[in-house]
Amino acid sequence: MNILTKDGKSLVFRNYGNSDVDRDLLAGFLSAFSGFIKEISQSEIRSTATDEFKYYYTIIDELIIVVCADLDEDDANVNSKITTIRRKFIEKYGTILSNGSWSGNRAIFTEFEREIDNTILGAIKISIIGIGGVGKTTLLHLICGKDIDLEYVPTINVDITTYDGFDDIHRSIVLWDFAGQDNFRSLWKSLLDSTDVALLVLDSSVENVKLCVEIMRDILDKYYKDTLVIGIANKQDLPNRLTPKFCERILSEADRHPSIKVHGMIAINPVYREKIHAILREAINKIYPPS
Repeated sequence: MNILTKDGKSLVFRNYGNSDVDRDLLAGFLSAFSGFIKEISQSEIRSTATDEFKYYYTIIDELIIVVCADLDEDDANVNSKITTIRRKFIEKYGTILSNGSWSGNRAIFTEFEREIDNTILGAIKISIIGIGGVGKTTLLHLICGKDIDLEYVPTINVDITTYDGFDDIHRSIVLWDFAGQDNFRSLWKSLLDSTDVALLVLDSSVENVKLCVEIMRDILDKYYKDTLVIGIANKQDLPNRLTPKFCERILSEADRHPSIKVHGMIAINPVYREKIHAILREAINKIYPPS
């Protein structure tokens, strides 16, 4: 996707595929079809195909949105995403473009990359699962920088929170905090659908870690074998807790490949916020390498 000026200057460029499509190719497209582009109205989205790709294009004032897609892409899906991006772009920058106050500085559009990524790819889903009382909600609050309540209040069903605190990740993160009580556990299989990263939270006790082996076998390995699972050995400040390495060894009994990595955590301690952010950042970059 490229948002350009009518004379071919790229303002925002995002590439989501492995095909060799670059700014020069899209600029060449503009030159070849400039006559058609001048004729379309602000509300129209048109498309044309070559031997390799299909190009969708529309106008925003003096700018043009061009999307290069595979030939078999669904038109309705692409048009819907372009319409959303165009609307959000107008809401954010329409005034400065229409009243002539834009100085020509293209750097102001960099922050719009997140909007495009969220629209094209969707938010990143991180599911926080584990037995009740292990500190899942506390971990959620730690991630989001919220005040931590030391009183245990069970989560009912699922708590969904959007987080946009990673400046170097151009997509929103949606955190799903699952209720851990027995009567809610049957819902986990369906709630885990479309999860990018699953945080399996342990309280670092022998009994709890063995229960988590069952979670690995009965749900994660059975239905979500390809989902990245990260173990969080919480409550490392309490006496007689198992070390993260020992938790990792017990969880390996589930025969998951690749084996689960377990990190130590004290979720009630704000100092650990930087650590959980680093864990999440590494996991997200592993699944979605930076372009």
